[in-house]
Amino acid sequence: MRARYHVVASAGISLGLQAAMHSWPASLGCFFSGILIDTDHVLEYCLIKKKPLYRYRDLVEFSYTNDAPRVYLVFHTYEFLFILWSSIYFFSLGKIWTGIAVGLTAHLVFDQFTNPIKPLFYFVTFRAIHHFEKANILSEKYFQRCKLKGPAAGRRDP
Repeated sequence: MRARYHVVASAGISLGLQAAMHSWPASLGCFFSGILIDTDHVLEYCLIKKKPLYRYRDLVEFSYTNDAPRVYLVFHTYEFLFILWSSIYFFSLGKIWTGIAVGLTAHLVFDQFTNPIKPLFYFVTFRAIHHFEKANILSEKYFQRCKLKGPAAGRRDP
């Protein structure tokens, strides 16, 4: 899902959360977490390209034409969400934490259904089992959309 759609979705969900919880801190936490989770894309860009990101367009191009063999996306994980929601419940964390968790959850759910990935992609354990190799964790639709030759395009022989 593209960034502008995440902004719109985060705004709508944050307004709904405000109506339900009557908490601006929770709403702001929801809004910003729903967007800032994508900073892992920036981290990946900087690590793979070995340079800082200056233009958003470079990040978009990188996301759709990147021929690096692996993808990590350290913040896009259901395990992290499980730990966060469990912590909120067991430690009775405040409304802002609930807002943050709602924003992160909504982001991952939208990504799950709009990105060309395999169904278990957002489980970091699934990615780790497959050594984070694109060829094993992304769907054929990803390679078609990126105009790569197929799953083999994400692999590099040792």
